[in-house]
Amino acid sequence: MNSSRDAAAKSGSPRNLVILGAGGFAREVAWLVADINQARPGTWNVVGFWEHGTARTGQLINGIPIVSPDEVKKYLPELYAVAAIGAPKIKERAVDEARASGCQFTTLVHPTVQYDRTTVSIDPGSIICAGNVLTVNVTIGAHVIINLDCTIGHDSLIEDYVTLSPGCHLSGYTTVRRGAFWGTGAVSIERREIGAGAIIGAGAVIVGDIPAGVTAMGVPAKAREK
Repeated sequence: MNSSRDAAAKSGSPRNLVILGAGGFAREVAWLVADINQARPGTWNVVGFWEHGTARTGQLINGIPIVSPDEVKKYLPELYAVAAIGAPKIKERAVDEARASGCQFTTLVHPTVQYDRTTVSIDPGSIICAGNVLTVNVTIGAHVIINLDCTIGHDSLIEDYVTLSPGCHLSGYTTVRRGAFWGTGAVSIERREIGAGAIIGAGAVIVGDIPAGVTAMGVPAKAREK
């Protein structure tokens, strides 16, 4: 069980956090952090958005600066990071860069998320947004994004770098392998496996296993012809 957010809440002063990425979801994650701080004052201090290879360093986004790697260094080694990047491959590259720079990774769970704290595990770097329900005996890997209003059924496994867009629903015993991406509103029946790197289209209904690396769309979800 990851307890980063609880440890931060107990800390005497806010912990410094950098958000990897500077797009729309990064702004939503900053909002998520503000909600955490409202529920548990003094948990996090967002030092900035870290955007790879940008010419926008120094610009403010909703009052938060885009920071350069050199600016990040002054907060090390006590600097935490999360990757607010939906595309799994780009997210993984950003995480590798932040790790090489010396960042630690934390888990952000919105205060409204419902989950069984005794049987649900969430690894560092993952982001669980508002309105989610993770039931029981659920395992969430590292650097996973579960966007708004998803449900994760019992005994499900979500591996590292997976992204679930808003409104996805996983029935019990669903396995989602590393780096898969689910579009908005995708759902699965129970006991399905979605292979590594698979892309599930918005609104798809998964009734059978999805092989690694394919794009599956429709009702029922079928692999798209190349």
